[in-house]
Order: sequence, then C-alpha cells, then structure tokens
Amino acid sequence: MSLEAVGANAYADVSAADGEQVPMSSRGLGWGGLKFERRESRRGVREFREGSKHHLIFVGLSSGNVTRESNGERIEHELTPGCVLIIPARTPVRWKWTSRIGYSVLLLAPEVLDRVAGEVFGLAPGQYHLPAAERRTDTAIANIAGVLAREALSRDRAGVLYSESLANILAVHLLRNYATGIDGAALGASAVVEEQGADALPGAANAPRAVAAALQFIQNNYARDVALGDIAAAVHLSPFHLARLFKQTLGISPYQHVIQVRVNNARSLLTAASGRGSLAEIANAVGFADQSHLTRHFKRITGLTPRQFRG
Repeated sequence: MSLEAVGANAYADVSAADGEQVPMSSRGLGWGGLKFERRESRRGVREFREGSKHHLIFVGLSSGNVTRESNGERIEHELTPGCVLIIPARTPVRWKWTSRIGYSVLLLAPEVLDRVAGEVFGLAPGQYHLPAAERRTDTAIANIAGVLAREALSRDRAGVLYSESLANILAVHLLRNYATGIDGAALGASAVVEEQGADALPGAANAPRAVAAALQFIQNNYARDVALGDIAAAVHLSPFHLARLFKQTLGISPYQHVIQVRVNNARSLLTAASGRGSLAEIANAVGFADQSHLTRHFKRITGLTPRQFRG
C-alpha cells in the first residue's frame, strides 16, 4: 500500500510488496485530530493523486534524495535527519526516491487547524492559507513528533488527551510560522490571545468556575478514556481555550492533572488494599493501560514504585 493510503484512510497498512515497515504508530489508540506514524521504506514512487484529507507533516529520520512533483513544479529534496516537509490537505503530490528512507509523519485534521485559526487568530477557513513548505530544521515540530512517538510506544490511555493538546500546539505553530493571510502576509502572533493574554479568552471572567468544573469532571471520569474534547464540552469551552485556562490557573495541562489524579487514587488503593489487590488490577481501576504505565507515572510523581510504596 502506498502513502496515498495515509491520506485516504488515515493510516497506511504495511505491504510486503512495497517493502515498507511501520515500526511505530498511534493506530488503535483512538487518537482523533492528530495521528502519528514512523515509517521506513525502500526505493519507490508514491503519489497522492487528489491529495490527502489530512495536513501531512513529515520529519526526516535518515539521509537520502527525494524528488517531489507538485503544483507543476519538480523539486529535488535532500532528506536529512530533522528536516521538515509540510504538505497541506488536498494537495496533489508525487514522490520518487532511490534509496531507503526513514521518516515520521504527523497527520493533522484540517478541522483542527480551522478551529484554532478561528479561536486564536479570528480567521475563517477561507481567510488563511497553509502552503507546502520545506525547512532544514524545525525544533518545535521535531519535539512534538518525539512526544507523539513516546505516547504511541507507551500505548497509554491518557495519550488520547495528550494528542489532542499537542494537536492544538501544532496548529498554533503552523499558523504562526507557515500560514499566510489571503494577502500573502504572515499571520504572526495572535492579537486575540498572544498579545492581550488571558483576559482576551472567551469567558475569562468565569475562568476559575470553568476550571473548577473541569477538575470535578476529571475527578468523576479519570478511570475511563477521558478526552480533552469531553472535558471541554462539559464546561462549555473549546479544547484550546480550556487547555490555556487550565495551564494559566493551575500551571499544568489537563493531561498532567489526569495523571496526577490517577496516581493519587492508586496511592489510596494501595493503602486500602493492604496487599490484597494486584498492581495490574489497581492500574486498570484508576485508568492506566497496564501495570508498567502505573509504575512509570507513580515513580515519576512520588519517587517510589508502587511496590516500594506498598512496602
């Protein structure tokens, strides 16, 4: 299966005929607006005849030469570790390469970018343009790709919430550093949020109440696969604004708070169980994917493993 399937189906299956491998992927984890894959492929040709339904952000992991044909242009790319290539949704494109290449691909849903453009920049979908772009390095995108890789590898349930938060961060970065207005000018910083601060956020006067309601929702739902969109809907805010209010009020993200609540409840269960409950059972009861995820987060927050805490 070719990379065209990435755009058509969100994820491309491994095909022995193509010699492609997918050593890491977020498929099966329930991620919505932002998905992730790490891929390795032998020489070949790949084509999006009608473009992808996602904005595709590629991060190079190896060296090689790639030819790209798009919008009537033929461009020779020197693939290097850390280089970034952005292909907007619905952009026909064709690649050809003659050596083995490795790369990560981030798939961002256009509706996420449209929503953030409206919330942060006050722009409707037709008022901005995300062009195809190539850069030798982009530290922010490389960092996001690295975090997504770790979350995909960990298979943690809370990764859904984390990926939604990262989708917002990635969208803001793309809009500020790559997108242009209809006049071709860079968007720059948002006058709505970046320059005026928290008071510019819708409902800022009710921020403490909204955050308090979000905390209560998390407390009531931490043991299930809670998503940022679920929390935001419960307090009648957009996911982007909730995440900002949460960070400004508490100094941490909703994802970090969910992890803290799960660890705190695991501590209570470890104390109350007096050795009767297995660590796997406790991990499942508080919302972690398995015992290893409980142990990792428990030790990071408390300095002890669950076994050491139980004594």
